[in-house]
Amino acid sequence: MMKTKDLLLLIGILFVCITGCQDITEGYLEVDEASYTPDTLYVYKTLDPVNDAVRIREDAPWVSLAIEGVLGTAQIHYSVENVTAPELGEAAAKIVKDELTIRGGGIMQYPLKNQAQPGTYKVSVRVTNPGYSKVIQDAMTIIVKD
Repeated sequence: MMKTKDLLLLIGILFVCITGCQDITEGYLEVDEASYTPDTLYVYKTLDPVNDAVRIREDAPWVSLAIEGVLGTAQIHYSVENVTAPELGEAAAKIVKDELTIRGGGIMQYPLKNQAQPGTYKVSVRVTNPGYSKVIQDAMTIIVKD
């Protein structure tokens, strides 16, 4: 028959084996200080033929600067998590979400020729890397003007 001391030792060894063999996600992802500067992107539906001549000729999209303050293990990927437009409704927000893309560094790109209704849109961004995924709520405001 096992002694209490031996039984406690066996339980301790089993506990260490069970807890020590769990997979621990390597790396890290921090977005608490993440933001766009500036955090507003203006999109104009009606362009000036003189001032916007290059944009019109090149069909150049509206582009934000890269997001700042994202720290983490590479490869970091960005995607549009959600777009809201309380004044315009879900249908208008869905159009912007479908047309909006995010490139490397969190750079947002909105096409010159788009279907967006004039108004204000809030964009939440998902940041993902190996083992982690976090959302930055209302990271960018897009204002569409006639």
